Amino acid sequence: MCHRANFMLSFLERNFYRCPQKVKEQCYFTLVRPLVEYACTAWDPYDNDKIKKLELINNRAARFVTGNNLREHGNTLKNMETLGWPPLQQRRFKAKLSMLYRIRKDLISIPHDHLVPNFRSVKPDCYVPPDSSVNAHLHSFFPSAGRLWNSIPGELKSSPSLDIFKGRLEKITISDPYTKK
Repeated sequence: MCHRANFMLSFLERNFYRCPQKVKEQCYFTLVRPLVEYACTAWDPYDNDKIKKLELINNRAARFVTGNNLREHGNTLKNMETLGWPPLQQRRFKAKLSMLYRIRKDLISIPHDHLVPNFRSVKPDCYVPPDSSVNAHLHSFFPSAGRLWNSIPGELKSSPSLDIFKGRLEKITISDPYTKK
C-alpha cells in the first residue's frame, strides 16, 4: 500500500508541479490519501515503523502541495500547519471512533457484544479493555476502539447524531490508545 501511494505521489510530483496549491491538494486527496486510508478502521497499524511509513507519505505530500521542499528542522510541521492537515494517525483514530459510534447506535449491522461495559469506572459509558497476550487481538478493532472510546469526553459520547458526533470529534486531539494507562 505504501509503495502504491508513493508511486502515485511520484506521478503527481512529476506531472503537477506547476499547478496551483489547491489543485495539488485536490489531487492528493483524490488519488493518494484514499490509498492509505481505505478500510483503515480494520487494519490500523500499531507498529511504530508502519505508522512512520504512512506519516512520511503525508509529509512528502505536504512538501509537494506547499512547494516547500527544504529539509530543515520544523519545516514539516510548518507545512502541515499551513495546510491544516492532521496526522494520518489522528484521522485513523477518528474514523475508528466514528465507526464505533455507528455500531453502538445500530446505524451499521455489526454486533457489539464484544464490548463489555465497565460499571466500576468513574466515567460513565466506558468499556473494559480486554486482556490478551496476542498483539493481533489486542490491537484489533473492538479492543482498540474501546480504548479510544474510553479516552474521549463524555459529552462527545452522548452526541445525539452522527453528524454532531463527527463535528465535535473534529475539534479534539485524541491520545494514542495503545499506550497502557
